[in-house]
Amino acid sequence: MNYIKIISHMMRIDLLNIKSSIKDKLIDALIWGSCTLIITAYVLPSFGLVNFGAFQAASVLISVIGFETYNQLFMLVMNIEQKKYLFYLFTLPIPVALIWLQKIISYTINALILSSFMILVSKLVLQDQMPLTQINWPLLFLALLVSCFFFACFLLLMVSFVKKTSQVEHMFMRVVFPLWFFGGFQFSWNTLFSINKYAAYGALISPYTYATEAVRVSFFGQKGFLPYWTCISFMLIAGCLLATIGHVKLKKRLALT
Repeated sequence: MNYIKIISHMMRIDLLNIKSSIKDKLIDALIWGSCTLIITAYVLPSFGLVNFGAFQAASVLISVIGFETYNQLFMLVMNIEQKKYLFYLFTLPIPVALIWLQKIISYTINALILSSFMILVSKLVLQDQMPLTQINWPLLFLALLVSCFFFACFLLLMVSFVKKTSQVEHMFMRVVFPLWFFGGFQFSWNTLFSINKYAAYGALISPYTYATEAVRVSFFGQKGFLPYWTCISFMLIAGCLLATIGHVKLKKRLALT
């Protein structure tokens, strides 16, 4: 029972922090997402790339989650480096694993708010290019929820490898950016496979591939994309595995009991 009270208090604090910062994050997401979709929907067609707006919107929903992961990575590494609030949590009478689980839930909620907001932004920018009646909403919500959960777990793994805030940028440029850019941001996995099957198999390393493919299935149907439930299953299993590895590494690195 004490565990529940402690976790509830931690969650309340995180939700208040999300509330205090969400406005600026939504504005940032609005600017980035709108710029991307405007170019895709209204400029690229002049180069022959038509009916690409909704396809790109699926990528934008996932990209916002990934970019927020980078922001949370910086904040979490700084918290550990300077031994701030997080180290206070480690002194509480609660297993460290439950502390990380609560953080994963908080990060999932935060990212889900941002990605859900981008659905509205996408519709406002794309107008008729994104008919809402064609979207399978239960599949879309599940895809976003699982994607947010996965990247929250992935965040824990990345934190276990980054020891200083000065290394966060290197982690982003060397790991996160390649995974994002080659993870289906502007193409489907089947399209890449038709061009080069070896590159397509390599793209399966990227979690972005599974996230974007799952969202696109909810937008356009299963045909032409990776199996929806395969993508969902991969993200759930891989997320739990990465979080476990991150927890073990951090517990050892920070000498936590």
